Amino acid sequence: MVPATEQPNPIMTSEAAAAPRSAHIVVFCDRPGPLDPLLDWLAEKGARITHFPLRRLPLDWFDTYAGCHDVALVDADFLGDQGAMIDFGMRLRRFAPAMPVIMASRRVTTSDYSTERMAICDVTLRMPVTRGDLLEAMSAALENHHFWMEKRGDNRPRIADAPPPAA
Repeated sequence: MVPATEQPNPIMTSEAAAAPRSAHIVVFCDRPGPLDPLLDWLAEKGARITHFPLRRLPLDWFDTYAGCHDVALVDADFLGDQGAMIDFGMRLRRFAPAMPVIMASRRVTTSDYSTERMAICDVTLRMPVTRGDLLEAMSAALENHHFWMEKRGDNRPRIADAPPPAA
């Protein structure tokens, strides 16, 4: 299996972000749910939508499917309380680090397109979400995710090229 960070990602181009037709989106939510109109619109535009109705993902899902998706869209209210949302986001980050994550919730005061919550997601949207909100979120999520991946790489310990000089 090719590591997720090495797989081609068609949504990573600005053209793909503006036109979601080439995106493969995994959605974690109830159906029917508040994101349905957006999901229908994305599907009409040609995006491939994979609906995943479970709150707790089995680890084999990550191994088999996470690398096949360009972005995750999560109905955070579907997950439960704030702790469940954080746990879910951290699990996605750990097991699918190459996948940008957009969380949507009615419980947040306002949408956040910054990197403030990068430990759990790339963008947080306040529901209800409009088409314009979603397109902006997808673009910001790609940019923020790139920043998170760079930051993550900078914080990893590096193996020295040569042993330290003898004293």
